[in-house]
Amino acid sequence: MEFKSRPLMPNFGVEILDIDLRENMDDESFADLMSLYFTHSVLLFRAQDLDPAGQASLAHRFGRPKIETRKQFNIKAHPEVSTIGNVRDNEDKPAAFFVRGGFGWHTDGTAACHVDAATFLYAVEVPREGGDTLLCSTATAYENIDPELRQRLAGLRMLSSFHAHNDPLHETDPESFVPLTPTERAALPPVWHDVVQTHPVTGRKVLYMNFDPLEFDGADLSQGKALLQAALEVATREDLVYRHRWTPGDLLIWDNHAMLHSGTATDMYEDDRRLMHRSFVYTEPTERPLPNLEELNRIFMPV
Repeated sequence: MEFKSRPLMPNFGVEILDIDLRENMDDESFADLMSLYFTHSVLLFRAQDLDPAGQASLAHRFGRPKIETRKQFNIKAHPEVSTIGNVRDNEDKPAAFFVRGGFGWHTDGTAACHVDAATFLYAVEVPREGGDTLLCSTATAYENIDPELRQRLAGLRMLSSFHAHNDPLHETDPESFVPLTPTERAALPPVWHDVVQTHPVTGRKVLYMNFDPLEFDGADLSQGKALLQAALEVATREDLVYRHRWTPGDLLIWDNHAMLHSGTATDMYEDDRRLMHRSFVYTEPTERPLPNLEELNRIFMPV
């Protein structure tokens, strides 16, 4: 199947046109879609009508979904899908994961050894203003950084931890989500990553970066962070960043092995409503599969 498409940016991203993701796609067409995903790192589908069952089904076709660790926000019938945003339930408690202030630049999933992961983000409700998502290519960043920085990053490893990023969020806003139990915390140990990696499908060199590392192998903590910041400044140069302004029915899928992303400030829409459905999917091939994924998924299933 030849998909109609148009580029989002000169160096990454493609919008797939005239497609209804509810319709069954044959294996050959889906293989072509996956090829576009790996080639362009970001896929955009507009005007979709995806319920959680449809999103979960698509996630399983992409790979092996990982169940969200803040499990109170997983949709019980389809736990491969979780809720993101500022909506609240009938008791005025959070009905979605919301970070007041918004996230800076980051890579989803750096707390796991399996780095080849797709993020699905589907717009259910969007505010009248704000709530945009920014994306940039770490393959482009690697190509654009100066040779000296490239050489220094080549020997650098970082120790990444989910808790290093999650605990401060809970301290800032204790009512935003239920803290992890000791069993849940123990299931998410820190993991080492090379900062410079080779994408197993495209063969391109990419920068794989976490901006809350515990430590570095190859530099002390302050030096390592300074090197990552220098690379980030190149990656997020204004002409290299795509800004997605959401409309209901938009689905973005991006490759965390080749991309960084950031939310925008939440103060623009905190008096409005934003609800997104998110899925996180491990794709193949990968050099380091997550050995305990099934155990993790059982631990973080909603009750």
